[in-house]
Amino acid sequence: MITGKEFSIGSENQKVGARMRGLRGSGRSTKNKWWRLMGASALAGVMLVGSACSTTSGAKTLDGTPTAEERLELDPMLIRAGANGEGETIDVTEVFKMAYEAYSDRRYEKAAKHYVLVVEYFKDSKYYLPALYNAGLSYEKLERWQPAAKYYRQIIDEHPEEKDAKDAYYRLANAYEKMGEHQMVVELMTEVLLRKELSNFDRCEAYVRRSNSLLELEDWKEAEQGYTTMLELNEKAAATERLSDDSHLVVQAHFGLGRSYHERVRDIELVLPTERMGQDLEKKGELFTRAQLYYIEALRHHHPQWSMAAGYMIGKLYEDFYTDIFNAEIPDDLDREHVALYFEELQKHIRPLMERAVQVYEKNLSLSRRIGTSDEQNEWVAQTSQKLERLRHFLDDPITQRRAEMLVAHGHTVKTPWDPQATATDLVDIAVKQAAEEAHGESAAKLEKKAEGPDS
Repeated sequence: MITGKEFSIGSENQKVGARMRGLRGSGRSTKNKWWRLMGASALAGVMLVGSACSTTSGAKTLDGTPTAEERLELDPMLIRAGANGEGETIDVTEVFKMAYEAYSDRRYEKAAKHYVLVVEYFKDSKYYLPALYNAGLSYEKLERWQPAAKYYRQIIDEHPEEKDAKDAYYRLANAYEKMGEHQMVVELMTEVLLRKELSNFDRCEAYVRRSNSLLELEDWKEAEQGYTTMLELNEKAAATERLSDDSHLVVQAHFGLGRSYHERVRDIELVLPTERMGQDLEKKGELFTRAQLYYIEALRHHHPQWSMAAGYMIGKLYEDFYTDIFNAEIPDDLDREHVALYFEELQKHIRPLMERAVQVYEKNLSLSRRIGTSDEQNEWVAQTSQKLERLRHFLDDPITQRRAEMLVAHGHTVKTPWDPQATATDLVDIAVKQAAEEAHGESAAKLEKKAEGPDS
């Protein structure tokens, strides 16, 4: 028997609390041989089930029906037409219970089917709102984000003041994130932040989710403002509501701030003239320092997800800085000999950046072992392992380094100088392009000579 309490399933709080509601009589259309029976009448000659029942006292009015005081409102039932023509009745409590049991057994497809049944045919039932929420949860487990979003959106639209509506905002934001609908997340979390009586936790989560999506939309400055506001509000919150420094939201905010500065470092290209390049390099250095400080703040709390992410991003920060300087614009008037001398001198100054990236990746893997995460459990650990192996090879591979230098000398931006396959492929493309241009030039010269005639 499902009661009015909430049940905890795994790490999720599945909303199975049934709020008591009076039945409202509104007709529903036939669908899949199921009928919704409501009010005080019968449909297709079948007696209404669940509209009323007498009390145990047995007192009745003169016509044999219970008195108004003795009538109890119950949830309606479904009547399904069986193969033998007989009707089978199932009440909403039974359907909701079957859904709950299926969810508990991780049979999410079946759970979703039953919850949707409650949503479609028992809109006036006390189980309707919990079924909407649980249908969304079930589809989330199936990673079917579109239908999950549909049911969370329905809660928000139909019951905006209910407690479940507030929770539905965050679940809907999660579904939008999975679908890559980051502008929708920004708008949704902005709507949440306008709601009254938000707890500090809820407000902090809204700011973090909104800022995460702003990062994906490459709005670095507004994302930075959101993370900063969240941290300031948390500091001012009452002690009983304030999030601890190692809260995943606080750690995630520091990581997000690191990334916002990191991306701004990458946005600055080093181009001539030399004076401008020097100014831009100085600005990149300042942003680099701030990004690293925020990443370190996220790293020091040893959060299994976000600290590992911060460790990886610190390594990538050094790697990206190396790549940006490596790709700096070269004067066109340098001959081959001077270009070779340029890169020889450049490598002396920037090789330590790549060596530092290797050291950071090594430390991140060491930390992952200490806090019990592995490649299989954590994508950031897996990416750290891959990068470490590739950069080690690069530092010991002068051929790949030389290929990358040749590409830059030809005016080509090298995104991954440590990737031997990518650099080799790009060099071949350049060689083919040059050969085609030379062939075209020779053909044009022959045609021009021919047009001039034999006496030219």
